[in-house]
Order: sequence, then structure tokens, then C-alpha cells
Amino acid sequence: MSDLVHNTYWLWEGALSKEFCESTLAEVDWATSKVGAINSVNPIIDPEKRRTDIIWQDFMQPLGCIARAYIDIANQSAGWNYALTAQEATQLGRYKSSDEGHYDWHMDSFPPKDGTQRKLSISILLSDPSEFEGGELQFKGMEDQKILTKQGSIVVFPSFIEHKVTPVTKGVRYSAVTWAIGPSFR
Repeated sequence: MSDLVHNTYWLWEGALSKEFCESTLAEVDWATSKVGAINSVNPIIDPEKRRTDIIWQDFMQPLGCIARAYIDIANQSAGWNYALTAQEATQLGRYKSSDEGHYDWHMDSFPPKDGTQRKLSISILLSDPSEFEGGELQFKGMEDQKILTKQGSIVVFPSFIEHKVTPVTKGVRYSAVTWAIGPSFR
């Protein structure tokens, strides 16, 4: 079941199975992770704004294909109907309580580059919420809403919506994100 909330995001709680999420994580070699930067156009490492380990995965891997299907469903069902022409690689994120893993307020969209820009973002919760505390995905102005409350939950939202992941205070939170791009907004 999916829900459109305030025309801001499209949410599927528990869409992916526990087995799928766990097998996806089992295939990740976190020893090869990088420190998550802010601003992919001009990457900056700023631990005050973001503390996340990341791994990039080709968008044609199963998780990327699933993400694109949900992006397309949300784009049509929500009535956004953005022209989407490509998808970026999938970013797997690890937010550890030992680092107070978090990502402060930000938008995923950037000024157009070569006539294209990010239009829709997707976030998938790969870990079981009972295994960590904090680490809540929040949208600006809707901080009281609980989003991604079950393992395998998926949320799609316009990339210009400001959002954050609160600090993880216990355990480890794993997620996957990617972005659909298209011709610049007019």
C-alpha cells in the first residue's frame, strides 16, 4: 500500500522483504566505503553536516532497477509527471551511532548541468528499525511525521524538497538512495 502525503512524498511502508534487504546488505563490502560528501557537484567533506559511509552501486543492479520502478510509479501516481531521462548510481549509506551518523538539512537537486538536473529522489530503508535509534528521515515543515518506519520501506519525493536524517544514537542505520534526472525545470 502506498500513500501520497501533502503532495510532498509517495510512501510504501515495508515494500521490500526482510530477506531482500538483508541479502543486499550481505553483498556490500563496507571496507571499500568512502566518507559521504555534501554537494556531488563540488564535493565537500563536512562532518558537522554529514557523517555517513557510502558505497556506490551501478543503477542496473537489482536495487537500482527496483528503485527506478518505484520512481516511475510515484511520478505518475502523484501527478508530478516529470520528464525523466536517466537515473544515477545507487548510493548505499551506513549511519553509525559511534559516529553519530547523520545528514543535516539539504536538498538533492542542484542547478542544471548540461540541460539536466535531479528531479526525483528515492530513499529505501534497508535495516530493521528495531536495530537502531534516531536516524529518522524528516522533511522540512513535517518533522513530526514518521517516515520509513519498517525495513524495506520506500519513499519517493521531488529532489528540491529539503530533508535530513537525524543522528543515529544507537546501532547502525543502512539505507539506499538514488535520483532520477531529466531536462531542466522551466
